[in-house]
Amino acid sequence: MVIEFGLLALIVFVFVMVAAYAGALRALDVYLDQDQDSIFLSDDSEPPNTR
Repeated sequence: MVIEFGLLALIVFVFVMVAAYAGALRALDVYLDQDQDSIFLSDDSEPPNTR
């Protein structure tokens, strides 16, 4: 019972850590590459053009 719970917790922990690592790598890739666009890194101070 305790071993099953520990194994499940370990699997969930590893999954979350891998997802966080992949997300951090993707964020750094977007941040460091000038050709990729990200809505979170935009420097536009003017309102969007709605026409």
